[in-house]
Amino acid sequence: MIGKKKNAKAELNEKTDIKTPVSEMVRKFKKQKNSVVALFFILFLVFLALFGEVLAPFKINEYDYNSILQGPSVAHWFGTDEFGRDLFSRIITGTKISLAVGLSAVSVGAVCGTILGLLGGYYRGVVDAIIMRICDVLFAFPGIILAIAIVAILGSGIGNVVIAVSVFSTPTFARLVRSRTLALKNSVFVQAAKNLGASDARILFRHILPGAVPEIIVQFTMSVGSSILTASSLSFLGMGAQPPTPEWGLLLANGRNYMMTSMHCTVFPGLAIFLTVLSFNILGDGLRDALDPKLTD
Repeated sequence: MIGKKKNAKAELNEKTDIKTPVSEMVRKFKKQKNSVVALFFILFLVFLALFGEVLAPFKINEYDYNSILQGPSVAHWFGTDEFGRDLFSRIITGTKISLAVGLSAVSVGAVCGTILGLLGGYYRGVVDAIIMRICDVLFAFPGIILAIAIVAILGSGIGNVVIAVSVFSTPTFARLVRSRTLALKNSVFVQAAKNLGASDARILFRHILPGAVPEIIVQFTMSVGSSILTASSLSFLGMGAQPPTPEWGLLLANGRNYMMTSMHCTVFPGLAIFLTVLSFNILGDGLRDALDPKLTD
């Protein structure tokens, strides 16, 4: 009797446990501990970006000439810079700048690349040839070199860095979405929508685009890390954020002259960049595995 009740309960649980694509993705993602840790770290960075200025124990431009290049202490957790400014306050405040540059640049590149990929893959012909040749030209340059060239033309500044990073992010998304469009444009449900008189815009954005969303999400996540690294590199070279902005790459550039005597000026900004880029890459790997239906437990 007890065994029958257990079997009936198990059957009831199987019936009520309805698996959806989202629930399957979440279940797979939870099993990847490294990706879960990376996600929580990124959420922590978002929290710092939103409330960093409030949580900072000192103002970012509060000078203390009695504590110049002071090492980590109880008063200054990450030490002070060449002007006696608290490095911990500047790093957590700069989180907002680095994340904003990375997310905004990749967002612009993802939107532009997605539209171009949909148009090229769906219409083919001259439209596809023009779009792909432009992508080939952009792919011929290393990302950082292309970004330096664009910033050199437009001028230094955070806004121009966002433009430069978005330009070299666009062809990656265009190629990715184009390949998915080519794979889906001849599918049964797309042909059925055409026969029912659906417009090209409805077919592209209602039927084809959802099939490319998993790949776009993964590429977006992994591109944010590389965009933050590129933006920091441009600031390090003096082509991005300008003093006294507490951007991580600029903090690293300011501290390089004191590496031998005050290593903390470069260690902590470098760690912030390293951990952020690493977290986005690990999260992207986890999402790729969780969103791939071919991978099984």
